Amino acid sequence: MHKVLCFFLGTFLISTPVFSEEKTEVPPAAPLAATPVAQGDVQFDEKRDPDVDDMEALRRWIRDKRFITVKEIGGDLSISGEVRTEFQDTSEVRDGIRQRGKGAATSKPQYAWDVEVNIMVDYRTDRTWAAIKLEFDNDMGTASGTVNKIKLEKAYLGGRIIPGDTFTIDAEVGRRYLFNVYDSRLEFSSLFDGVLFRFSKAWPSIGNFYANPGALLVNDRTNHYAYVMEIGALQIANLGLNMKYSIIDWYKPSANKLENLRYKFLVSQYLAYYQFYPEWIGKRLIKFYGAGLVNHLASGIPITHNKRQNWAWYAGMTIGLVRKQYDFSIDINYQWCQAQAIPDFDNSGIGRGNAAKVGFYTVDDDGNPKSGATTSETAVGEGNFKGFEIDALYAFTDNLTVFQSFKYSTTLNKSIGPNLHYKQYEIEFIYAF
Repeated sequence: MHKVLCFFLGTFLISTPVFSEEKTEVPPAAPLAATPVAQGDVQFDEKRDPDVDDMEALRRWIRDKRFITVKEIGGDLSISGEVRTEFQDTSEVRDGIRQRGKGAATSKPQYAWDVEVNIMVDYRTDRTWAAIKLEFDNDMGTASGTVNKIKLEKAYLGGRIIPGDTFTIDAEVGRRYLFNVYDSRLEFSSLFDGVLFRFSKAWPSIGNFYANPGALLVNDRTNHYAYVMEIGALQIANLGLNMKYSIIDWYKPSANKLENLRYKFLVSQYLAYYQFYPEWIGKRLIKFYGAGLVNHLASGIPITHNKRQNWAWYAGMTIGLVRKQYDFSIDINYQWCQAQAIPDFDNSGIGRGNAAKVGFYTVDDDGNPKSGATTSETAVGEGNFKGFEIDALYAFTDNLTVFQSFKYSTTLNKSIGPNLHYKQYEIEFIYAF
């Protein structure tokens, strides 16, 4: 894997002159958005399939809104933003004891109000681009409110190495989240600080094929890196059938037993979905999807009663796609996740609430070995659940959108850790400009 990474990095450095903007060195090329490649516009739509239409459509819809565009110094500067207000009602019961709200076992509130502002800046030329996103996400309240929560959510640059009509190679380096590039309902919630390559080939009568390998920094103090790859075939034979396979390697052997277990994950996912636009609902999109995941490195340990708990899957359907005023989208999915299938720090599924913030291998969910080890009676983490999620999105105007979500999960294997019942309702108003 290290040799592969070195090869990719070498290709990136050797190809650097291709990114030059001198007119005499770069032949004319079609704009990125016009190139018939699997990922579509590599800058404005970070995921490969422009027709993917789950709740990520909201994020793409907001990213694509560019009301201010400045053409100068050989490129386009785009500025956009959004303002959000959010309410959450969260209920969590652990072994019959309420975990949130007044008089509960923890200090976490049952009702939470947030205000959020996001500022996005993009700059692009014919062959290069850069993207920035700053997130200001704060709690509301005269006494409980915050004003200093700022996050650098995105900062990366990239260039097109090969700008072919049906075959392209791109390279990007910097920061974003894994879910901006790789597709899953259960994983890829971690920061992606690293290098990404995009290989894409399109055959009009067969489909669009891509491979997105990447390497990311996990911890520079321990020289720890992770490696990830997703390959896929989209719009196979123009039938609306899409297939994706991803694998991510988090593992770095450690002499510390708890730290070794925390990163002992090599997770594969196979995802397939079919989408179509029937006349009987006004050519609105309908999509059915399903995926299976497995952690190849999991082993039986005392916490799991010496049995491997390394499988997960999810399935669901989506109706509608939000692009303009009065559009709507509804998504319903079911998730089933064993305790060792996905690392706690990368779980993007429904989860368990976990108000007490107890990890699966360590008492603290941050993985600090000094907090001590858990047992089969105390281990919690983010896995070991089954449940469903319903999401709905509606656009009042081209700018104002309302998002609603309901999540519910229960303990999958009640012989591991406490028995948790978790549910959450969320409503969020988003104004994009």
